[in-house]
Amino acid sequence: MVLCRCGVAFLVLSIAALSGCQRPRPVVLSTFRTSLEGRTEGQKHNALKAIRALDQATIPPNGTFSFNSRVGSWTRERGFVRAPVSLGGVLVPSWGGGVCQVSTTLYVAALLAGMEILERHNHAIAPSYVSTGMDAAVAYGVADLKFRNPFNFPVRVKCEVKASQIVCQIVGLMTPRQEREQKRMRFQLKRETTSPTQVRLWRLHYRDGKLIRRELCNESNYMQNQ
Repeated sequence: MVLCRCGVAFLVLSIAALSGCQRPRPVVLSTFRTSLEGRTEGQKHNALKAIRALDQATIPPNGTFSFNSRVGSWTRERGFVRAPVSLGGVLVPSWGGGVCQVSTTLYVAALLAGMEILERHNHAIAPSYVSTGMDAAVAYGVADLKFRNPFNFPVRVKCEVKASQIVCQIVGLMTPRQEREQKRMRFQLKRETTSPTQVRLWRLHYRDGKLIRRELCNESNYMQNQ
C-alpha cells in the first residue's frame, strides 16, 4: 500500500510538472516606438488617455481588435482636450488631437507581430512622427484601425510612454511549444516610393530565415505639403 501511494503521488507530481511546462507565458512579438518631441501639451494629453485605454487589451485567437471601440469617443466629457489635428491637410484644433500618433504606433507594432489588418487609413498629409506609408489615421465613427489575431494563442496590447516616446508592444500568451514555433517566423516592413505623393508598404514574411511571402499592406496617397 505504501508503494502504491508513493507511485500515485509520483504520477500526480509528474502530470503537474508536465502541465506547468505547458502553461502560457507572455512573449513579446513586436515593439514599435514614436517620439513625442515637438508635440503640443494637448496632443500629449490626448495620446496618454488613448494609451491608458489600450493598455492590456487582450485579443483571443481569431479575435478582432478595434481601436475606436477600445478607446471610445474623444469628447470633453471623457477628458479629452482640443489639440492640433489634420483635417483635409490643414491643422486645426479639434477634440482628441494627438490620438492618431497612438494608432499609428500600434499599427506598425501589429504589422511586425503578424496581425491581419482589416481596416487602416492614411492621413491626407503624411505626419512627421513616422515614415510615410506607416501611419494610421483614426476618427471616431469615421475611420478606425482594426486587426485580427490570426494565431492559435491570445495576444495582449501593451502601451506606455517611456522617455518621451510612445511604446506599443504586441505580446503573445503562449506555451513553450507555441513559442518555439513562433520564433521560426519573422516579419519585416519595406517601403516603396512610387511617386512624390504615393508610397507602398510591404510586409515580408520569413520562416527559418527564408523569405516565404511578400504581402502588400497598403498603398498610401498623400497631398503635397505646401
